[in-house]
Amino acid sequence: MERTHSKYPSLNKESKQLVDNLPLNSKGVHRVSINDDKILLTLVYGDLKDSLLDLKNTGGYDAWFLDGFSPNKNPDMWSKEIIGKIAKASNSSTTFATYSVAGVVKRNLIEAKFKITKNDGFGTKREMLTGLSESSALKKEFKKKRIGIIGAGIAGCSLAAILAKRGHQVTVFDKESSAASLASGNPILVTYPRLSAYDSPYARFSIGSFLFSSKFYDRMNSKFWKKSGVLMLNFNENSNKRENALCQARDDEELFTKLDKHQASQKSGISVKYGGLYFKDAGYIEPESMCNEILKHENITANFMEKVTSVEASENLKKISTTRKDYDFDEICFCTAHDVDKFFDLEGISKKRGQVTLIKTNSTLSKLKFPICAGGYFSPTINENHLAGSSYSNIDSSELLAEEHEEILEKMTEIHEGKMDVIGGRVGFRTVTKDRAPIAGHLNDFYLNVGHGSRGSTSAPLCSQYIADLIDNNPVPIDKEVEKMLSPERFIIKTSE
Repeated sequence: MERTHSKYPSLNKESKQLVDNLPLNSKGVHRVSINDDKILLTLVYGDLKDSLLDLKNTGGYDAWFLDGFSPNKNPDMWSKEIIGKIAKASNSSTTFATYSVAGVVKRNLIEAKFKITKNDGFGTKREMLTGLSESSALKKEFKKKRIGIIGAGIAGCSLAAILAKRGHQVTVFDKESSAASLASGNPILVTYPRLSAYDSPYARFSIGSFLFSSKFYDRMNSKFWKKSGVLMLNFNENSNKRENALCQARDDEELFTKLDKHQASQKSGISVKYGGLYFKDAGYIEPESMCNEILKHENITANFMEKVTSVEASENLKKISTTRKDYDFDEICFCTAHDVDKFFDLEGISKKRGQVTLIKTNSTLSKLKFPICAGGYFSPTINENHLAGSSYSNIDSSELLAEEHEEILEKMTEIHEGKMDVIGGRVGFRTVTKDRAPIAGHLNDFYLNVGHGSRGSTSAPLCSQYIADLIDNNPVPIDKEVEKMLSPERFIIKTSE
């Protein structure tokens, strides 16, 4: 279902684009970029009283649009409690606007120390209120910082991209010879959501990170992001239950479209065995090329073949020591996959082997238009080959294993029954957590952005946005429950005194 603007006849081109960029109707906190990140909109879907608990009372909110029907129909929206919480999250430069001009609205705004002005209305509204906070809190001045990032995979590079665009000076360290060499080093990474029909912090993070990553790659305008769509097949009892639950929970077809076997085959370009859910905003990235493209930014310095040996933190300074020299920074973030355990005592994280299989294309497979997932995944043509994956094991070997190729080919029979010729593969080691959620946040004077498992292209950009907002003391793009779920502190090893 495409969005239309019939309700917004007076919107200009930029405003219509903003409407298109709004997240789908999904509970939680969302971040919307306007005008190439010059304006960041923090958008919250949910019950008002619950949502206000997610506001940080730092005075970090610059503008409020209060749209909650009239006080007669929605009295909770305009209560002293609600207006008071909004006031606490405002600073001396914060503005507001609302269509409501009711007496109780004006009285509560004035009591909360907002200076109000009645104006001509907009559209069908005759009057509206605008105003300015009289808070004593000052808007914190933005400061450009020197930031060190350890790790040049998709987590480190997405964070570097966000920080560099804001004007920070970023140095990225990696012990390998190029970007995305280890956990992010597959020829492609498929970007699609792990959805649930039920509300939970993990479910909100899953859909929020997918929506954010898709828009994040769109804004990069890179040829290494293929917004092809992704098809998730309904191929067994578990996937059937999941599909039915998702279709009952969402019937708007904006996030996904249900396809039968014939429709799925026609849309994908090859004959598939099952129908499934097609996600039009999903796709895949070429991580090495994309990361190297990011690192060309004028505010980013990339130091390859430079192993970090230690880090230190004092009150106003952080230090990185490498095999070459020492560096001083204002902030440091670890994006080091499973190597994070060399610097922090964390439990609940481990590394898992993942082998992918390269399959030679042919006249049939070359017609595939987008990745298809069914236990494993199968990609469109990449350099005359297809990527199929992946295995998941505790084996510590980096050698290609014939039995894992066979395991992957068995998964591929759920997608397509045609002949597949194996010509090679690749082995990598993912960093996973025992609760499946990434680790993102602040710990012991440093920031961490690790544990993305096999979904790094989907989960890492939102975690990077979160960390960048923590560094800049901005409103964050996730709710408090999701923050707690991602927190590194959940895996601190407890020692007895």
